[in-house]
Amino acid sequence: MANVFERHGVMHLSASTINGWITQPALTLLKIAGISDGEAGPAAWRGQGVDRAAAKAALEPTVQEADLFALADKVFDDNLSSAINDHSADRIEKERKALHSYVSNAAGFYRGLGEKPEAEQGKVTIKIDGIAVPWIGYYDLLYADKVRDTKTVGRMTSTVSAGHCRQAAIYAHATKREPWIDYVGTKEVRAFRVDNVNAWLGQLHHAAKSLERVLSFSDDIFECCRCVYPDTDHWMWSETTKQAAKDIWQMEIQ
Repeated sequence: MANVFERHGVMHLSASTINGWITQPALTLLKIAGISDGEAGPAAWRGQGVDRAAAKAALEPTVQEADLFALADKVFDDNLSSAINDHSADRIEKERKALHSYVSNAAGFYRGLGEKPEAEQGKVTIKIDGIAVPWIGYYDLLYADKVRDTKTVGRMTSTVSAGHCRQAAIYAHATKREPWIDYVGTKEVRAFRVDNVNAWLGQLHHAAKSLERVLSFSDDIFECCRCVYPDTDHWMWSETTKQAAKDIWQMEIQ
Protein backbone atom coordinates (compact mmCIF):
# COMPACT_ATOMS: atom_id res chain seq x y z
CA MET A 1 0.00 0.00 0.00
CA ALA A 2 1.40 3.37 -1.02
CA ASN A 3 2.30 5.80 1.74
CA VAL A 4 0.95 9.35 1.90
CA PHE A 5 3.83 10.82 -0.11
CA GLU A 6 3.64 8.20 -2.83
CA ARG A 7 -0.13 8.61 -3.16
CA HIS A 8 0.59 12.17 -4.27
CA GLY A 9 3.42 11.17 -6.58
CA VAL A 10 6.19 12.20 -4.19
CA MET A 11 8.63 9.31 -4.51
CA HIS A 12 11.47 11.09 -2.74
CA LEU A 13 12.16 14.29 -0.82
CA SER A 14 14.95 16.83 -1.12
CA ALA A 15 16.22 19.79 0.86
CA SER A 16 14.84 22.12 -1.81
CA THR A 17 11.34 20.62 -1.46
CA ILE A 18 11.37 20.97 2.32
CA ASN A 19 12.96 24.42 2.25
CA GLY A 20 10.20 25.41 -0.14
CA TRP A 21 7.60 23.89 2.16
CA ILE A 22 8.95 25.94 5.07
CA THR A 23 9.05 29.26 3.19
CA GLN A 24 6.31 28.88 0.56
CA PRO A 25 3.97 25.98 1.47
CA ALA A 26 1.29 26.83 -1.07
CA LEU A 27 3.81 26.98 -3.89
CA THR A 28 5.28 23.65 -2.82
CA LEU A 29 1.86 22.00 -2.92
CA LEU A 30 1.25 23.44 -6.38
CA LYS A 31 4.52 21.90 -7.52
CA ILE A 32 3.41 18.53 -6.13
CA ALA A 33 0.21 19.04 -8.11
CA GLY A 34 2.33 19.46 -11.24
CA ILE A 35 1.82 23.21 -11.55
CA SER A 36 5.04 25.17 -11.97
CA ASP A 37 7.00 27.00 -14.61
CA GLY A 38 9.50 24.16 -14.48
CA GLU A 39 12.30 26.35 -15.80
CA ALA A 40 15.20 28.06 -14.10
CA GLY A 41 16.22 31.61 -14.93
CA PRO A 42 19.46 33.53 -15.57
CA ALA A 43 20.61 33.45 -11.94
CA ALA A 44 20.36 29.65 -11.92
CA TRP A 45 22.18 29.45 -15.25
CA ARG A 46 24.95 31.55 -13.75
CA GLY A 47 25.15 29.20 -10.78
CA GLN A 48 25.32 26.13 -12.99
CA GLY A 49 28.09 27.65 -15.09
CA VAL A 50 30.15 28.62 -12.07
CA ASP A 51 29.63 25.19 -10.47
CA ARG A 52 30.98 23.43 -13.55
CA ALA A 53 33.95 25.76 -13.90
CA ALA A 54 34.76 25.64 -10.19
CA ALA A 55 34.74 21.84 -10.20
CA LYS A 56 37.06 21.77 -13.20
CA ALA A 57 39.47 24.16 -11.49
CA ALA A 58 39.43 22.03 -8.34
CA LEU A 59 40.08 18.81 -10.24
CA GLU A 60 42.55 20.32 -12.72
CA PRO A 61 44.41 23.14 -10.90
CA THR A 62 46.58 23.96 -13.94
CA VAL A 63 43.66 24.51 -16.34
CA GLN A 64 43.76 27.90 -18.03
CA GLU A 65 41.33 30.53 -16.80
CA ALA A 66 40.22 31.18 -20.37
CA ASP A 67 39.09 27.56 -20.59
CA LEU A 68 37.10 27.96 -17.37
CA PHE A 69 35.44 31.08 -18.75
CA ALA A 70 34.56 29.23 -21.95
CA LEU A 71 33.04 26.34 -20.01
CA ALA A 72 30.89 28.63 -17.85
CA ASP A 73 29.81 30.63 -20.91
CA LYS A 74 28.76 27.46 -22.71
CA VAL A 75 26.66 26.24 -19.77
CA PHE A 76 24.96 29.63 -19.52
CA ASP A 77 24.37 29.95 -23.27
CA ASP A 78 23.10 26.37 -23.61
CA ASN A 79 20.50 27.12 -20.93
CA LEU A 80 19.54 30.34 -22.66
CA SER A 81 19.15 28.71 -26.06
CA SER A 82 16.93 25.95 -24.66
CA ALA A 83 14.75 28.28 -22.56
CA ILE A 84 11.05 28.09 -23.28
CA ASN A 85 9.88 31.03 -21.21
CA ASP A 86 10.70 34.66 -21.85
CA HIS A 87 13.36 36.06 -19.53
CA SER A 88 14.34 39.66 -18.89
CA ALA A 89 16.98 40.76 -21.38
CA ASP A 90 18.48 43.05 -18.74
CA ARG A 91 18.72 40.17 -16.25
CA ILE A 92 20.31 37.90 -18.85
CA GLU A 93 22.89 40.54 -19.73
CA LYS A 94 23.65 41.31 -16.08
CA GLU A 95 24.26 37.67 -15.16
CA ARG A 96 26.25 36.95 -18.33
CA LYS A 97 28.46 40.00 -17.76
CA ALA A 98 29.28 39.01 -14.16
CA LEU A 99 29.93 35.34 -14.94
CA HIS A 100 33.70 35.59 -15.38
CA SER A 101 34.18 37.39 -12.06
CA TYR A 102 32.40 34.56 -10.26
CA VAL A 103 34.45 31.94 -12.09
CA SER A 104 37.76 33.67 -11.39
CA ASN A 105 37.06 33.92 -7.65
CA ALA A 106 35.78 30.35 -7.41
CA ALA A 107 38.79 28.96 -9.29
CA GLY A 108 41.23 30.82 -7.07
CA PHE A 109 39.47 29.61 -3.94
CA TYR A 110 39.38 25.92 -4.84
CA ARG A 111 42.94 25.92 -6.15
CA GLY A 112 43.99 27.55 -2.89
CA LEU A 113 42.62 24.69 -0.79
CA GLY A 114 45.72 22.71 -1.76
CA GLU A 115 43.96 19.40 -2.37
CA LYS A 116 41.97 17.82 -5.14
CA PRO A 117 38.46 16.47 -4.60
CA GLU A 118 37.74 12.78 -4.92
CA ALA A 119 34.52 13.39 -6.85
CA GLU A 120 32.26 16.12 -8.22
CA GLN A 121 28.51 16.51 -8.76
CA GLY A 122 27.70 13.38 -6.79
CA LYS A 123 24.25 12.04 -5.99
CA VAL A 124 23.44 10.92 -2.45
CA THR A 125 20.43 9.05 -1.09
CA ILE A 126 19.61 8.75 2.59
CA LYS A 127 16.80 7.61 4.87
CA ILE A 128 15.60 9.64 7.83
CA ASP A 129 13.80 7.65 10.51
CA GLY A 130 10.05 8.14 10.45
CA ILE A 131 9.93 9.43 6.86
CA ALA A 132 8.51 6.88 4.43
CA VAL A 133 10.37 8.00 1.29
CA PRO A 134 14.10 8.49 0.70
CA TRP A 135 15.93 11.80 0.48
CA ILE A 136 18.03 12.69 -2.54
CA GLY A 137 20.65 15.39 -2.94
CA TYR A 138 23.56 16.37 -5.19
CA TYR A 139 26.77 17.70 -3.68
CA ASP A 140 29.29 19.72 -5.68
CA LEU A 141 32.68 18.50 -4.42
CA LEU A 142 33.72 15.57 -2.25
CA TYR A 143 37.09 15.66 -0.48
CA ALA A 144 38.82 13.15 1.79
CA ASP A 145 37.27 14.66 4.91
CA LYS A 146 34.86 17.31 3.63
CA VAL A 147 31.85 17.64 1.36
CA ARG A 148 31.44 21.10 -0.19
CA ASP A 149 28.60 22.91 -1.93
CA THR A 150 29.17 25.99 -4.09
CA LYS A 151 26.63 28.82 -3.94
CA THR A 152 26.92 31.89 -6.14
CA VAL A 153 25.43 34.99 -4.56
CA GLY A 154 24.72 38.44 -5.92
CA ARG A 155 25.27 39.92 -2.48
CA MET A 156 27.82 38.38 -0.14
CA THR A 157 26.54 36.98 3.14
CA SER A 158 28.12 36.94 6.60
CA THR A 159 26.26 33.81 7.74
CA VAL A 160 25.17 30.52 6.23
CA SER A 161 21.41 30.27 5.70
CA ALA A 162 19.26 27.72 7.50
CA GLY A 163 18.08 26.32 4.19
CA HIS A 164 21.64 25.70 3.07
CA CYS A 165 22.46 24.10 6.44
CA ARG A 166 19.58 21.67 5.98
CA GLN A 167 20.87 20.85 2.50
CA ALA A 168 24.44 20.34 3.72
CA ALA A 169 23.20 18.06 6.52
CA ILE A 170 21.94 15.59 3.92
CA TYR A 171 25.35 15.51 2.24
CA ALA A 172 27.11 15.10 5.59
CA HIS A 173 24.81 12.28 6.68
CA ALA A 174 25.29 10.44 3.40
CA THR A 175 29.05 10.88 2.99
CA LYS A 176 30.16 11.00 6.64
CA ARG A 177 32.25 14.05 5.75
CA GLU A 178 32.37 17.52 7.30
CA PRO A 179 29.92 19.78 5.42
CA TRP A 180 30.92 23.19 4.05
CA ILE A 181 29.02 25.85 2.12
CA ASP A 182 31.16 28.07 -0.11
CA TYR A 183 29.53 31.38 -1.07
CA VAL A 184 31.05 32.73 -4.28
CA GLY A 185 30.58 36.40 -5.12
CA THR A 186 31.99 38.69 -7.78
CA LYS A 187 34.66 39.97 -5.37
CA GLU A 188 35.33 37.22 -2.84
CA VAL A 189 34.51 33.75 -1.55
CA ARG A 190 33.38 33.03 2.01
CA ALA A 191 33.31 29.47 3.29
CA PHE A 192 31.30 28.25 6.27
CA ARG A 193 31.44 24.94 8.08
CA VAL A 194 27.99 23.62 8.95
CA ASP A 195 27.82 22.45 12.55
CA ASN A 196 25.09 20.57 14.46
CA VAL A 197 24.24 18.27 11.56
CA ASN A 198 21.84 16.21 13.68
CA ALA A 199 19.87 19.32 14.58
CA TRP A 200 19.45 20.25 10.92
CA LEU A 201 18.41 16.69 10.12
CA GLY A 202 15.87 17.04 12.90
CA GLN A 203 14.44 20.13 11.21
CA LEU A 204 14.11 18.20 7.96
CA HIS A 205 12.32 15.43 9.80
CA HIS A 206 9.83 17.73 11.56
CA ALA A 207 9.12 19.76 8.43
CA ALA A 208 8.63 16.61 6.36
CA LYS A 209 6.17 15.27 8.92
CA SER A 210 4.18 18.49 8.72
CA LEU A 211 4.03 18.15 4.93
CA GLU A 212 2.97 14.54 5.37
CA ARG A 213 0.11 15.59 7.67
CA VAL A 214 -1.20 18.07 5.11
CA LEU A 215 -0.94 15.52 2.30
CA SER A 216 -2.84 13.01 4.44
CA PHE A 217 -5.83 15.37 4.52
CA SER A 218 -7.04 14.13 1.14
CA ASP A 219 -5.99 12.09 -1.88
CA ASP A 220 -7.06 15.17 -3.87
CA ILE A 221 -3.99 17.42 -3.92
CA PHE A 222 -6.12 20.49 -4.53
CA GLU A 223 -8.01 19.83 -1.30
CA CYS A 224 -4.63 19.65 0.40
CA CYS A 225 -3.70 22.97 -1.20
CA ARG A 226 -6.67 24.58 0.52
CA CYS A 227 -5.18 23.69 3.92
CA VAL A 228 -2.80 26.62 3.42
CA TYR A 229 -3.09 30.04 1.79
CA PRO A 230 -0.71 31.52 -0.78
CA ASP A 231 1.41 34.67 -0.61
CA THR A 232 1.35 35.53 -4.29
CA ASP A 233 3.20 38.82 -3.76
CA HIS A 234 6.41 36.87 -3.18
CA TRP A 235 8.93 37.06 -6.03
CA MET A 236 8.83 33.28 -6.48
CA TRP A 237 5.29 33.40 -7.83
CA SER A 238 5.02 33.49 -11.62
CA GLU A 239 2.04 34.29 -13.79
CA THR A 240 1.44 30.56 -14.21
CA THR A 241 1.29 29.85 -10.49
CA LYS A 242 -0.66 33.03 -9.75
CA GLN A 243 -3.33 31.94 -12.21
CA ALA A 244 -3.48 28.54 -10.55
CA ALA A 245 -3.86 30.24 -7.17
CA LYS A 246 -6.72 32.31 -8.51
CA ASP A 247 -8.55 29.16 -9.56
CA ILE A 248 -7.76 26.96 -6.54
CA TRP A 249 -8.20 29.52 -3.76
CA GLN A 250 -10.77 31.62 -5.68
CA MET A 251 -8.57 34.66 -5.31
CA GLU A 252 -9.10 38.01 -6.92
CA ILE A 253 -5.60 38.87 -8.11
CA GLN A 254 -4.91 42.28 -9.58
